[in-house]
Amino acid sequence: MATRWEGLRREARQLENAIDNKLVSFSKLGTGHHDDRRGTSQPGATSCEAVAMEISQLLQRLSTANEAMNEALGADASSAVLHTRQRHHDILHDYRQEFNKTKANVHALQEREDLIGSVRQDIHAHKTSSGSMNRRTELYMKEHDHLRNSDKAADEALGVALGAKDNLSGQRRLLMSIGSQVNGLSNRFPALNGLIQHINFRKRRDSIIIGTVISVCIILLFLYTRW
Repeated sequence: MATRWEGLRREARQLENAIDNKLVSFSKLGTGHHDDRRGTSQPGATSCEAVAMEISQLLQRLSTANEAMNEALGADASSAVLHTRQRHHDILHDYRQEFNKTKANVHALQEREDLIGSVRQDIHAHKTSSGSMNRRTELYMKEHDHLRNSDKAADEALGVALGAKDNLSGQRRLLMSIGSQVNGLSNRFPALNGLIQHINFRKRRDSIIIGTVISVCIILLFLYTRW
């Protein structure tokens, strides 16, 4: 049982690291696709969908590994082993939430890009048909400038959010690595359980901070576009 448990735990840690890296790439890829407005949008959209599919598959594999760890536990499992199992379940839950939020943000950015492209096409078609800049074209141009300014402000807000997210993700990976090492020691030294609980508290705090930063940025973006 111990050998199978250790193998499953190593597999779960590898999947967790892979998912964390993919989530960072997914966020940056969505923002990069949003910045590339003058080119065709189909390649960027295809890349986002491909990465999203990879993350979904990794999450499914991690879920399967967690279920296998549950089955590998014996009736005499120690509190440290039970704690490790719960920690892996919490990490899977956090990754699922982060993936859903990031996917929703990327989808919203793509929809807004499509709207801006539609406005630009309408302006071009109107200028071609009329042959001169009349009042209606001026209104279109003003609306276009307003959307572009809103878009720029959204990029800045997302940049700040991604910077904070990358920093917190780095801290979380460091804490996860430290937590895994300390958890191994806790099997021999039960007195370290208090330290493990403190590390878990910091991990949950980081998750709350990430969610708060992303939520504030979305709210500010919504208010700015409305204004």
